[in-house]
Amino acid sequence: MKKILKARKGGFTLVELLIVIIIIAILAGMMLLTTGAATDGAEASKLINNLRAMKSAALLHFIDNNMTWIPAGETIPNIETALSKYMDRSLDTVKYIPDVISGNIAGEERVLIGFKGGTIWNDKPGMRNKLKNMARDAGLYQDSAGTEYNGTGNNVYMNLR
Repeated sequence: MKKILKARKGGFTLVELLIVIIIIAILAGMMLLTTGAATDGAEASKLINNLRAMKSAALLHFIDNNMTWIPAGETIPNIETALSKYMDRSLDTVKYIPDVISGNIAGEERVLIGFKGGTIWNDKPGMRNKLKNMARDAGLYQDSAGTEYNGTGNNVYMNLR
């Protein structure tokens, strides 16, 4: 007598479901790693673009004010007021604290504009590292002595002249 085998009904076995879940978890983990790095890079690029916008505004201020720079050590509200006329939006002065400094860089008196402190730096070692990698190409300094930004400080500046 022949035994008749019943056809298997549709559906997945527990092992098949577990394998699919494991594959999805691995892909999600890889995506999270790349997303974090992209976020750090975007934050560093945003900071550099904000510096460039401030630099452009400071140069326009210089031209409109009889070739006079914003004085080094000026207070934050005065820097913001001087630049606001030339910028399309105001800076978040909690996240980015504007600063103007002057110093002797490579034997030449320079004026630098940038950010000191602010919440942009809070717990962001990845962003600091990306900024460090971009420092040479973007012309970023850490202080008035002309030290290239090295990823350790809370200050970053760009050369005005």
